[in-house]
Amino acid sequence: MDQCVSADMAWQRTVGQLDAGCAHQLIARVRHIVDSHGSSGLPVKNEDVAIALLDRPSPRTATVSWSDPRGCKYGEQVWRLATARRSGTCALSGQSIAAGDAIYRPSKVEPPPANAAAMMLATVVELGFTDECDSSPTSYPTS
Repeated sequence: MDQCVSADMAWQRTVGQLDAGCAHQLIARVRHIVDSHGSSGLPVKNEDVAIALLDRPSPRTATVSWSDPRGCKYGEQVWRLATARRSGTCALSGQSIAAGDAIYRPSKVEPPPANAAAMMLATVVELGFTDECDSSPTSYPTS
């Protein structure tokens, strides 16, 4: 019986160390995003939302960090290339979006995310990734 308890304790310590390592990586990544807050020259009209372009998993997807103090925060949300079905405003640049424009929007999931109606112009997203000189996230603070 003592061997089972000892093995279980060892396993719990191992998992705890792995969790701690992941937590430290996540904290470092979030700190980097927060530290780079304010580095964008793009005008943004949605003053409450902070957006960071994190990664480009494929030519038709982008991983986005979205933080809205009114109720939603998505650390790594996948957005997909689509065609705008309605007019709106680009969450990154504040530019007008017309029906038919190429946009990125949050992936469809159930239940839908709080920012499901948000759109970003594809040209602005692509510019955000091509302007990168290194692999750090591109932040688009809105306040």
